[in-house]
Amino acid sequence: MSFLALLSAGTTQAATTAKQQLTKLNENEFRQLEEHARKGDAGAQVMMGVAYEQGIRVSQDLAQALRWYERAAEQGSAEVQHHLGLMYEEGRGTVRDFASAALWYRKAAAQGYAPAQCNLGRFYLDGRGVERNPAEAAKWFEIAARQGDAQAQSNIGYMYNYGEGVVQDYGEAMLWYRKSAEQGFAIAEKNLGTMYALGTGVQKDEAEAMRWFAKAAEQGLARALVSEAMLYMHGSQTAHDYDQAEKLLLKAIADGEEDARPLLQNVETLKRGAATPAQTATAASPK
Repeated sequence: MSFLALLSAGTTQAATTAKQQLTKLNENEFRQLEEHARKGDAGAQVMMGVAYEQGIRVSQDLAQALRWYERAAEQGSAEVQHHLGLMYEEGRGTVRDFASAALWYRKAAAQGYAPAQCNLGRFYLDGRGVERNPAEAAKWFEIAARQGDAQAQSNIGYMYNYGEGVVQDYGEAMLWYRKSAEQGFAIAEKNLGTMYALGTGVQKDEAEAMRWFAKAAEQGLARALVSEAMLYMHGSQTAHDYDQAEKLLLKAIADGEEDARPLLQNVETLKRGAATPAQTATAASPK
């Protein structure tokens, strides 16, 4: 993966690479880098953006970083265009500006850059910076998904699962969730588990559901803990274990999942043996 691609992904490795490159320069070399950037060298402009964004050799100045990135992006780098989109979306170095973010995502997406295609799809789904258009969102998600982008694969899986912008198709939803989950994308792991738990688009298999919920939970997705707990509470193929359900719900709450809190009372009722068959049958399914 290129340095620019690492930068656009916001990874620790990108920051380390930038620091290594910039800190090796002496004062004169850094000034030469700045001069090259002023004369229009796109690579030097990116490095100046990194310097100001990270506060390496200069005082951190996100507005100045944005200006350098913008000059480089205008020369056509899809990775930098995407990074600019992220900065405008998050309001780093500028006021939050969804229209400008969408503009830069679109430029990068048009060059085939999958993370930008995924983010442009998200903007169309949410109506951020563009008019809401689920069909257009699905189009961009699928384009990025076919390039192997795990988040886009999860997103297009969602679109097929719920019939957003496409004809509802549980088989397609399963296919894309699985592709994303096999890359370790936690939301897809959880959603794939839900499909198995409900028997949607696949034969019901709570053991397989639990396996995917556990994978997502291991990555810190608190909602997956709730899904695990629900199977221990109400599963038809899983041995009921209310103590384990309570433990999982308490952990989910500690991890910030407030939706787990009302379920604790449910667990206490079940532990006391007060739940009727009707209560168990109509309990909420894992989500």
